[in-house]
Amino acid sequence: MNIDNIIKIVRETDRIFFDEALRSDVKAKGDSDFVTRADVGISEYLHRRLVEEYPDIGFMSEEEDAELDESRDYWILDPIDGTTNFMHGLPYCAVSLGLCSDGEVVAGVIYIPYTGELFYAVKGQGAYLNGERIFCSDNARLRDCVGFYEFNAYFKNKCDALMDYARKIYLSCQGLRCLGSVAVELAYIACGRADAFFGICVKPWDYAAGLILIKEAGGRLDRVDGELHISQLNVNIAAANSAVFDELLGLLNG
Repeated sequence: MNIDNIIKIVRETDRIFFDEALRSDVKAKGDSDFVTRADVGISEYLHRRLVEEYPDIGFMSEEEDAELDESRDYWILDPIDGTTNFMHGLPYCAVSLGLCSDGEVVAGVIYIPYTGELFYAVKGQGAYLNGERIFCSDNARLRDCVGFYEFNAYFKNKCDALMDYARKIYLSCQGLRCLGSVAVELAYIACGRADAFFGICVKPWDYAAGLILIKEAGGRLDRVDGELHISQLNVNIAAANSAVFDELLGLLNG
């Protein structure tokens, strides 16, 4: 697997991402859950290109139903993480692509087209932003940190749990932000722009690429309330630099 080739393929989605007609063609999948023709177009394009280049690797996407054979390697894609942001022209949205092998994410790419920033990581080879090595922050106390929180808007029945988590972190850190894209927030933690993250009912395509980015940047990401498996849907996760991760997890579970 050539990461430079994967980066090239992901960047090719620009022509779809910036097509205004595709962005404005929106369908509701559920309450506060939307898909644009750009989401579908990017998913279909990357599926086709990745199968052409890597026919032995399976494929999972938020926007495609597929029978996944987890006995072989597979891609896990969110064609646009932060679709609601994308619909409104907000820059916090990203193409997020991870590669899973034996239940582990071994490579990942997060591309933010509005800013031109492309984050990537391969197991054992470090994490990078546009070719430059990146690392998580070294803040050692949560009170010195900026945190992110995120949850799927269509799980509004989980609002009380989210607010309980948010209150704990808000009172214990410098500031708490919600950007509307798990992939962007995890990428920002990997490059040290923020320090901590927690998310409610997060899906694997939201965090797969961010997981390997943060690990390779010296941080940690895990399930808040159990053992994390990449195939699980709707899990509560936490991520942070290694120095404050245990403090964050203890606070969330306290």
